[in-house]
Amino acid sequence: MSEDSIDLSDTALENPSSKDESSNDRPSAQSYIFLSDSVGSLTPTARCILDELKDWHKRVEKHGSKEKHASYLMTVDKLPEALGKYTNLGAQGRSENSIYHALRQILDIDHRGQNRAAYAYPYLIRTGSKISSKIALVAPQNENKTDTQPYRQACFRFSQELIKVLLENRGKKGRNWDDENPGSLLLQKNKEGNTWLYPKLGSLEAEISSLVRKGFGNLPYIPMPDFLQDFTVFAREQNLAIPILADYHIVIDELNILPDGSFKRLPEVVNQILAQMNGLEHFTKDQLTKLAKDAKYESFLATFSDYISKPKFPSLESKMNPEEEVKKFLSIIENFPYPTEKGNKSLSVKETIDLSVKILKRLSEEKGSVLTRKDDNIYGTVKNAVISRIPEHTKNHNTLLRIDFEEEVAKAGITSEEKTNEYIKRLKDDVFSDHSYYEEKLPDGKSVYYVVDHGYMAAVIHKLAFEGRTNPEYKKQLGYAKIINHKLSNPKHPELNNKLKPELIAKLNADVKNMEVEELEKERSNEIRSRFNVVPGILTFVVSTLIFITGAYYLRSAMPIFFGVPFSVVLGFMAAIYFREKSTEEIREDIKNSGKFSGVGDWGKPTYNSSSTSSYEDEAETNKKEEKLSHIYKAADNFVFPKRFNKITDKVLDPKSLRSRIYENLDNIKRNNMTLGKEKDDDKVASTVEYAVLQSVSTILIPDDVAIKDLPNTILINRNDMKSALFRGQLADHYREEMNKKKFDKKLVKYYTYLINTVEMEYYKYLPKKRV
Repeated sequence: MSEDSIDLSDTALENPSSKDESSNDRPSAQSYIFLSDSVGSLTPTARCILDELKDWHKRVEKHGSKEKHASYLMTVDKLPEALGKYTNLGAQGRSENSIYHALRQILDIDHRGQNRAAYAYPYLIRTGSKISSKIALVAPQNENKTDTQPYRQACFRFSQELIKVLLENRGKKGRNWDDENPGSLLLQKNKEGNTWLYPKLGSLEAEISSLVRKGFGNLPYIPMPDFLQDFTVFAREQNLAIPILADYHIVIDELNILPDGSFKRLPEVVNQILAQMNGLEHFTKDQLTKLAKDAKYESFLATFSDYISKPKFPSLESKMNPEEEVKKFLSIIENFPYPTEKGNKSLSVKETIDLSVKILKRLSEEKGSVLTRKDDNIYGTVKNAVISRIPEHTKNHNTLLRIDFEEEVAKAGITSEEKTNEYIKRLKDDVFSDHSYYEEKLPDGKSVYYVVDHGYMAAVIHKLAFEGRTNPEYKKQLGYAKIINHKLSNPKHPELNNKLKPELIAKLNADVKNMEVEELEKERSNEIRSRFNVVPGILTFVVSTLIFITGAYYLRSAMPIFFGVPFSVVLGFMAAIYFREKSTEEIREDIKNSGKFSGVGDWGKPTYNSSSTSSYEDEAETNKKEEKLSHIYKAADNFVFPKRFNKITDKVLDPKSLRSRIYENLDNIKRNNMTLGKEKDDDKVASTVEYAVLQSVSTILIPDDVAIKDLPNTILINRNDMKSALFRGQLADHYREEMNKKKFDKKLVKYYTYLINTVEMEYYKYLPKKRV
């Protein structure tokens, strides 16, 4: 918002004690303008302006529009050009000075508009990146009187959006206060050329008046009280401003708070107090001390001099708490005995100081609300930080986010226990309304929460299942994630996995099942080792057998061997049982009881097998299918991803080109695999081959915000190629060339940048996982 200085001789701010009359307090006749009965008393320029306004209204009516709209109205900046056609006006009559005095006359500024023959009201417009104003003019039309309210409402309606933008920007950026002398904004030259204090120049009304002033161009400013009233009423309704006096408002600013709870920038109300305080000090030092010297108030001069000589507000913290300094200063100047002689300027000094003191006291009262807003602002900061961290963490790390709500609120600098408890509860409610969680009870009775963006749930379970095999923390999180997923699946939550593509969910699901089968195999292996210690068993068997063979040699009989071998087998078996590993037994019991890696029935829902026989059968069936798919993929690999190629992209496919290449080479693939060769339905063969390939290649899925309509959003690459640094380098170079060709297309640049980063930096994510 502009802060241009205002010509005080032409504003209601000239007299600090004056108040703009509210339109609600005026008689209803004030909303009308009348045909002038004393046209002869008007200047020629004023008469020509009225004639031009009437003609303007008639031209608008001819266009058939009955709507009152700001853009249809004559504006002040168009007057010099419009008056050019009036030949009876000389150059003097069309001068800026003549136009200004004519406007004052037809608007009846000198008598507060009681007998006005025209009406002026500003509206705001956007010019490029800036906001400026125009001053619309309305004149009486066909009847003796014309109601100005429809025009006033139309102009303000037109300006409302820009007014809101102005106030919101002002609340974010603050005013350009002078840190050393913030009160300089309130000190300006009066008509006599002396520096005077104008306390109301700190108001929002003064700020917007400086913007409206631009609509007059080079003409002196004419007060617009109706607009100021509409502006401040709207600002209060939008909760963007608060009243200090009836005609003094300040912006409700956006508090800028550091993580420790301190202010990065002083709030508006504090800056206002410091400015009024500083301006009043300069004014009293200049004017009040003169009066005191003339009247020989020695005690006042000594007290005032002592106060002025001491430094004030040495730190940001002291500036944030100016109330004590305000009280000290006001106690000195409020009891000043002003001279009572008539004609003395002491009355003007007193009125100015009284107004400033009144504003200062109200600002000090209002400062208390800042603390309440500070806490609310801090909560908003904490809430936004926590809530934005959850989807970001889930997407980037694919794990649960551990949150201690008490710790989050404590870090923000909230000191009140009551407020702390309130904000902890509010923060939980806000987080849990959008995200899923698991509550973990700590030994001390407190709770921490594992929170997840359930839109990525399948990816989270996949990552935790993989990492949980070696990391106990992830193993614990996997259990929590499955519980969360089970709750969301019964019935299915509409947002579950909604940020993942269906084909990726299916692939992740299959990977998790495979990992759980591997874990079952590992568990059974551990169980066997826990029951039998093979090494002692074999050694016992060998030693026992050697003893019986030696006995047979010396006895020259085969009987010791005949009976000794079975005995050695039994003895070895017993030794294997006797020397079994106790620690392995404990691990076996832990795994068995936890059930973390039992078979998975529904997606993410743990199920427990009562029979080991069925587990072996399932495993055998799974292994048989995997082996079958592996043979099919090997039969198709050389044809789908040829070893000889003309360009690097021949080795890069998408689902559409994959199907096309399979059909092109279907006969060769069938010849390479006996099972496929027996099948007569080519579509079925192609579908089977496609499935086998998709299970065995690196699949890069382009995110929705990166994907482009005419380019593939799924990239398929042979895993052996993906392992090759040479291949990755050639493919990345190809994508760079394509990106440079389209470097002015931001979407294409983003698309190719994602592919380059994936191929060069994140390729390892698309390689087969190592088996444990």
